[in-house]
Amino acid sequence: MYVKVRIDEEKCTGCKICIFACPDPNVLSYTEDKKISADDNRCKGCGLCVSICPKDALTIS
Repeated sequence: MYVKVRIDEEKCTGCKICIFACPDPNVLSYTEDKKISADDNRCKGCGLCVSICPKDALTIS
């Protein structure tokens, strides 16, 4: 199964809540420009990051 994590950079505030919610510590990371980045090759599509994001900045397709 191929999963794509989409991050709306306009909405993302870099709060890191999604990083802590993700069960795999290698999927989401914090970038130098204070935004979230995703490694789609590691994401299993559980949706925890999407459900916990306070700004609705994440989607999974």
